[in-house]
Amino acid sequence: MKIANNAAMLEIQGMGSIINLTLTWGGDQLVLIDTGFPGQTDSIVQAIRDTGFSAGSITHIVLTHQDMDHVGCALDLLQLSPTAQVLAHVDEAPYIDGRMTPIKLAAMLENYDALPAGQKEFCDKMKLGYSNRKIHVTQTVRDGEALPICGGIEVIHTPGHTPGHICLYLRESGILVGGDAVNIAGGEIIGPNPQHTYDMELGLRSLEKAKKYPINALISYHCGYLKLRD
Repeated sequence: MKIANNAAMLEIQGMGSIINLTLTWGGDQLVLIDTGFPGQTDSIVQAIRDTGFSAGSITHIVLTHQDMDHVGCALDLLQLSPTAQVLAHVDEAPYIDGRMTPIKLAAMLENYDALPAGQKEFCDKMKLGYSNRKIHVTQTVRDGEALPICGGIEVIHTPGHTPGHICLYLRESGILVGGDAVNIAGGEIIGPNPQHTYDMELGLRSLEKAKKYPINALISYHCGYLKLRD
């Protein structure tokens, strides 16, 4: 779904829900923000094609954070566009490239013996998934950094959901790409899901920080699109 002159929201169905990736472009640059669950590559490729572009033309993949539903297809997409740069916050990169165990997996492993059988099976699958999907981050970013691509993309460090979570502010359109730090309820912007957030108090502070930007519209990864003003 095209939502601005240089931005589209890619609605990807699967795993019992819809997730919402962001594609933005300008000049010879094509930027994909987040990459879905493992196994969704074909759907993402088709969604990019539906916007008039090719996955092979991706120049940058920006990962808002470490969770598997955001990094899941990155390696597959890099096979299609091997020169694409991968960007993530400096605090998040070690979890994405395998130097550190992702925090949700680490919590399950710490209590593995006490987990019910079904959760142990999920933990085992998660561990295998991360071991097979270590992604080299070619560029780390920090809070307030302005990426000189696609009309300017500003990095907003929004920790809480994970330590290095980032939102992206698309300057040309005034769109905030919220990842999992920002959700929508009743037409209002709310914070991260407490069930999946390691520090909710920090997450709520991050929400207030993000809301200070002049936001025309919001893309929430799990809640979709919210237009705030023309």
